[in-house]
Formats: sequence, structure tokens, C-alpha cells
Amino acid sequence: MPIQLYLPETRYSIAAIPLDLYSVAVECLREIDGFVSLTRDKAEVSLIVEQDTWQNIESRFPGSKAQLHRRMIRFDTVLDFSVVGFIAEVSRALADADISILSLSTYSTDAVLVHESKFDAAVAAVKQALVTLRFTHLAQH
Repeated sequence: MPIQLYLPETRYSIAAIPLDLYSVAVECLREIDGFVSLTRDKAEVSLIVEQDTWQNIESRFPGSKAQLHRRMIRFDTVLDFSVVGFIAEVSRALADADISILSLSTYSTDAVLVHESKFDAAVAAVKQALVTLRFTHLAQH
């Protein structure tokens, strides 16, 4: 089964939020429609939302910084946890094309965010990488 790409037109923002504003970020989740990713580690909170959403809530997060103008390439297939090296191969293809990424994973899917100025080149590099990948353990939906 070939891996399909989901390529939304949406622009995303990736924000680094001070750790002490985590509860504010969690509270914001109630009002955010669409894609959102919230990650907290020992030093910061990362929030990925649609760019328009970030521009509407940014004032709630003093001291934050954000990268704007990101586009998503989502791999629209379920990858079993036993699959090894999928994101490594995608990352290698994008690195070879001199394209910086932020890799995201959910339980069932994987995606990368790239700057919109590199989006077309990124899609081409990913498509080429998918042609050459040979995974026999892809889960069927």
C-alpha cells in the first residue's frame, strides 16, 4: 500500500513558551480548533498551532518566541510501532535537499513541518524518498 501525503494549505506557528505559562497554554487548548500540538519538557513548552491562531493568542505568552510560515507534510498512513527507520529516511532525504524540519508524531501518524519557502522542494524530496523506501511492516488501515 503506497503512503499517501496529506498537504494542507494551512500555515503553522511553532512557539517556545516559558515553562511557567504551561497552565495558560493548556487553558488555550479549549478554544483552539484544528491541529494543535502541546509538549512540555523540563525547560519549555512547545505549542504548534495554525499561524492565525498563534497571532490571536500570542499576547498571552510574554517571553515566548515563535517560528512562523511552516507547512505540514503528513504521512497519511498508520505506521506500526515495529517499523524502523521511516522518519530517519524522510529526514535524510530532506537534509540532502538542505531543508530543515520539525518532526512530529502522534500515536498513529507522522508529519514534518518545513518553512513554506521550501515546501515544494520538500514535497518532491519526500516523494522521491517514498519511492525508494521498502517497508514490509506497514500497518494496513
